[in-house]
Amino acid sequence: MQSPPNQSPPKHSLPRHVAVLGAAGGLGQGILRVCRLEGIDFTAIVRSRPERITDVPPGSRVVVVESLADFTALAAAFAATDAVLTALGVTATTHDRSALLSANMASVKESMIAAGVDRIVMINTLLTSLPGMPASRLMRFFSWMPGNMGRGAAEQQAVVDALGKGVFTSLRWTLVRAAVNSRGRAEPPVASGDWPGASNSWFPVAYEDMGRWMLEESVANRFVGAAPLVSRGRR
Repeated sequence: MQSPPNQSPPKHSLPRHVAVLGAAGGLGQGILRVCRLEGIDFTAIVRSRPERITDVPPGSRVVVVESLADFTALAAAFAATDAVLTALGVTATTHDRSALLSANMASVKESMIAAGVDRIVMINTLLTSLPGMPASRLMRFFSWMPGNMGRGAAEQQAVVDALGKGVFTSLRWTLVRAAVNSRGRAEPPVASGDWPGASNSWFPVAYEDMGRWMLEESVANRFVGAAPLVSRGRR
């Protein structure tokens, strides 16, 4: 049923306070923009250079956690939050294991439990298979490539493999297999099940729109323990 004329559609519920791992990157900044717009408190977690996060409203903060293996620092950063959102990627500065989610998922889990938060929404690539399933041919191909592309693909697949082995069974997790980039279209993404027959496309959305979807999902809990495909809808 359509909304009456001049009446805005109902808004989705949003969290009160989120922790954002990888807050300085493109998606991380997109999440923070939505938080500022909607009055959501945030804890922006970065490895270095906290000055890159500007316009920090009252009730929000920036925290430097140099290693994802640092249980104490992570637990303090996660305190008083409703959910953890990851916006982590592999760059030229993330060569050591302390920066990789796949290598430190046990530490992240224990830190969340210690902080009293059990909801995590993680970003990944649209090319990954469901947790517990073999890597797709495309993921195997990209994992063999040199440089950051190969390292990034290997890291994303390692996260999926760890989820398939039950590393986050005590958490309410969602793995967002997403199409998102800096040139993505500004439109709400569509979430659906695995191919074939998915209602979304292979085309990306903008960081801010993917960030809003992740924030909404952290409360809606439509895909707990699942890995939806999230991208632009089919035309």
